[in-house]
Amino acid sequence: MKIKIAFTCLLILVSFFFFCKKKNENSNAIAPTYKSEATGTGANPNINNSTQTGTVPPTNPATQNSHLQVGGSGWVNPSCASTGSVVIKGINGVTEVTLTFLTPPTSGTYQVTPTIGPNNVQVTVINAPNQPAGVVWYGKTGLVTVNTTSNSINCNLTSVQCTQQNFNFPVVSVSGVVGCN
Repeated sequence: MKIKIAFTCLLILVSFFFFCKKKNENSNAIAPTYKSEATGTGANPNINNSTQTGTVPPTNPATQNSHLQVGGSGWVNPSCASTGSVVIKGINGVTEVTLTFLTPPTSGTYQVTPTIGPNNVQVTVINAPNQPAGVVWYGKTGLVTVNTTSNSINCNLTSVQCTQQNFNFPVVSVSGVVGCN
């Protein structure tokens, strides 16, 4: 019996060494290596174009402040129903200024804010002069004084400061009158 146990232990020990033998160095398995020893492009499939990982921070296309005088010669104010309109626009060429109210405005003063509310107004400017084309500017601060009659709405913009949605600089300052008949 002792011989059988010794023979079984020896057989297990030989099997253990056989299975634990070091594998061949030239196996086809993927293994880490130094870049100087690697073949190919070092993991970049396009060696002439760097690979971006993660998110790319947005870049600001505008670089300087500007001022926009609304109203007067060249400005068109599309007609609106003076008793029911919540959107008032002023257009001059490609430049468009839009005032959006929560409810039809009545005579009084409204605070310019990025969101629409009962006592505030949202101002947006598209294609402001001396700024990159297609950029939308959002009113952050300022006042709009509204004067309504039975057949017209006039909005006087005072110290309205507009910025881009993701950038606080530069600023487009807007002043003047937007209205409709």
